[in-house]
Amino acid sequence: MIAESVPPMSSVPESVLKPYRETATLAAPAPLLVSPQIAGTETMQLHAYALLDQARSLTVADLGPLEAKAEAGDPEFETTLALAYHAGTLLKRDDAEALALLQRAANRGFVAAEEAMGIFCQSGFGMPPNKPQAVAWYAKAAQQGSKDAATNLALMYATGDGIEKDSAKAATWFRSAAEAGQPTAQLNLAALYHRGEELPQDDTQAVFWLTKAADQGLVPAMLELARWYLRSEHGGNVDAAIRWFERAAELGDAAAQVALGDIFIDQKLGRLDYSQALKWYRSAADQNYPGGQFGLGARYLFGQGVPQNVEEARRWLIPAANRGHPYAQFLLAEMSEKGEGGPVDTASALKYYAPAANFGIAQAQYRLGLLLASDHSKSGSLVSAYKWLVLAQDVLKQDATAAAAQDLRNLLTPAQLAQAENEIAGWRTAHKRVPQPFE
Repeated sequence: MIAESVPPMSSVPESVLKPYRETATLAAPAPLLVSPQIAGTETMQLHAYALLDQARSLTVADLGPLEAKAEAGDPEFETTLALAYHAGTLLKRDDAEALALLQRAANRGFVAAEEAMGIFCQSGFGMPPNKPQAVAWYAKAAQQGSKDAATNLALMYATGDGIEKDSAKAATWFRSAAEAGQPTAQLNLAALYHRGEELPQDDTQAVFWLTKAADQGLVPAMLELARWYLRSEHGGNVDAAIRWFERAAELGDAAAQVALGDIFIDQKLGRLDYSQALKWYRSAADQNYPGGQFGLGARYLFGQGVPQNVEEARRWLIPAANRGHPYAQFLLAEMSEKGEGGPVDTASALKYYAPAANFGIAQAQYRLGLLLASDHSKSGSLVSAYKWLVLAQDVLKQDATAAAAQDLRNLLTPAQLAQAENEIAGWRTAHKRVPQPFE
């Protein structure tokens, strides 16, 4: 998988010009909110992202001279003024006016305006989306050396975003941009090498390009590199994984902070250190990141690195569970069923076991099945109970689970059994695991 479609500009708190995603090869992409990294030794070429930063920093005193130079036909100032209209910093946001200014500057061959025209056409700013026109503008800018336009062009070809998908062209433009130092392109090129798509399968090259991207501060590349080193089939280099996770964590990335916490509580990895785990989990939890909240809550629940405190555990597990963390949901369900930190609450146990079971936690499926089976007055509960017990047995493979499932099967009518078997098959199909790009 490469990138998802470009998110609407209104989906982020401030205007974000860049359409490509730094996690283009990954499962959970997010828009890049800052300008791309530029090596200090290269010749600076004005590009749309640098001018967007300038537009955001304009003062009232800057507007008059800027408008005068734009009116005189200077393409740099036309582009900057256009992006000021787009960003809505000092001027009322007006993408139609921005588009007109960009068109004039781009028609003079100004690269930053060509880049921006590609983004406007792809995203539909000031006009209906026009993907073929976006390709044309990106190609013009890329041919003049814009590595960001080349990356956007590659992503459009890779995903078939409004145009015919063309993996060969995607690989060509990714390589062009990667060799010019564009980190998102380097990340994507690494994925292509790893998967052997339009390029020979070569994990040495994959790690080379991942490292290039990570060295430029691209957090998703740091995360992929850390996960790569952590995997046993790639040598299980825990220290290298920690180094890359720490670099990302120190930049404030909550996923990296949680990954470090997970490493420091895993005895099998040989780096057991609850104080370090608590430090990183708390950093992520302070950002309201569910994984950090879960990690912190679990440590209080089990008394690992801190005195056991069930009330404090619940304080952290509840927000994690309510944000969809399946293991927080499972622990809260167990606590509610057993009355830990409060009275026995079967309704809450059912509430939290259900999403944890649907995620695929076998013990949650087993406990949910037993709770539902206890209510013989509801035929629907019996069908669901049988479904969850059968699914739990896929993993647990224990006599008690099999016996409970068989007891329920004997109570079901042929129609109920058919319904349950259909739901079981549907769940199994929906939950087939999709391999991730760097596995």
